[in-house]
Amino acid sequence: MEMNHEIKPLLFWEGFPACGLLLRKVIESYPNIIIISTPSEVPFANLEEELGANIHWLDKPNDIWEQKELFSDRNFVIHTGWNHKGWLKYGSYVKKINNAKVVVVVDNRFKANFRQLIGAIYFRLFLKKKFDAAFVPGREGKKLLKFLGANKNAIYTGNYGAYENIYFETKPIGDRNDEFLFVGQLINRKGVDVMLNAFKQYKDAGGTWGLRILGDGQLKDECVGEGIICEGFSQPTEVSKKMNNAKVLVLVSRDEHWGTVVCEAAACGMSLITTSNVGASADIVLDSLNGIELSKLSVDNLKKAFFYYEKIDKKLLDNASEVSKGIAKGYDSTAYLTSFNKMALDLFES
Repeated sequence: MEMNHEIKPLLFWEGFPACGLLLRKVIESYPNIIIISTPSEVPFANLEEELGANIHWLDKPNDIWEQKELFSDRNFVIHTGWNHKGWLKYGSYVKKINNAKVVVVVDNRFKANFRQLIGAIYFRLFLKKKFDAAFVPGREGKKLLKFLGANKNAIYTGNYGAYENIYFETKPIGDRNDEFLFVGQLINRKGVDVMLNAFKQYKDAGGTWGLRILGDGQLKDECVGEGIICEGFSQPTEVSKKMNNAKVLVLVSRDEHWGTVVCEAAACGMSLITTSNVGASADIVLDSLNGIELSKLSVDNLKKAFFYYEKIDKKLLDNASEVSKGIAKGYDSTAYLTSFNKMALDLFES
C-alpha cells in the first residue's frame, strides 16, 4: 500500500489475548510498529515468539503517560477503550506534536440501556474530538458507536477474530466425538448455570452426547454429573485440539461483548449454540445454517438445542461446518490487516 506519509503505528491491547496474534501480518507490513500491553489473566505461552515482535509491557494502562517520551514519535495510535485517562492524555499529546491519528478500540455491543444513553451524552461532549476513528469487532459494536455519536464513516470492523495458525480444522466434523464444548469462565454471566441444568435434563431425557468444559470460576464445583468432563483453563493450542474433537460449541451468555471463542470454534468447523446477548452471534452465527441463536435463554430452549444436534442429519452437520469455516475466514489475520490498512489509508490520505 503506497502512502504519502510515513506511518509510525503504536497499538495498545489491554491484557493481550490470543486473538492479538491477528497482528502478525500487520507487524510484517509495518515493521516499525510498537505493541504495548498489560499482562493477561491467562498468559499465552511463547507469545512474543509466535507474534514475531517484542511487546512493551505496562503494569497498568495509565502508566503510558509517565512513559510518553519513549513513544513521542508515533503518529498512528490505536488503543483499547476510552476509560484510561493516561491513554487519552497520550493521544492528545501525540496529536499536538505529530498531528497523529488516534483510533479507539471498543468491544462492547449495543444494548440501548440507560448506561449507554449516558455514555452517548458523555462521548459527544468530551470524547468525540479526541478520536479520528473507532475500531470494533463487528455489527453490534458498529451499531453502538453510531449510537454514541461517532462518525459513521470512521467506524471499522474486524478488531477481533481467530488466528488461523492456531484455530483451523484438523479433523472432519463427522469424525469427532458426539460432544458439546464450553470454553470460558464458569460464572453465571456466561449462562453456565442454565447450561448445566439444561444438560442434566437432556441426559435425564435420554440424551447421549457429552459435555466438555474448559475453564475455571465460581461454578466449577457444580460442573459434575453424567456425561460432563470439566477441565481447567487451557492454552489456545490445546483449546483448538479440543474444538477439533467436539461438534458443537455452547456459549449462552447473559451478556457478552463479542465472544472470540465463537469465531475460534467456527474456524475449527464447529456448529454453534449461542444467545442473542453474545455480540459475535450477529457476525458468526447464521441461525439454522451453522448454529442456533437463542433469542431467550432458558433451560428448555437449550435442552431442545442439545437434542436438535444429537438428531441432526449428517449432511446438514457437514454443511454447517463448511459455513462456519467460511465465515471465520472473514475474521483472520488477513482480514485484520485489511481493516488496519483501510484505516491508515482513510486517515492519512483524507
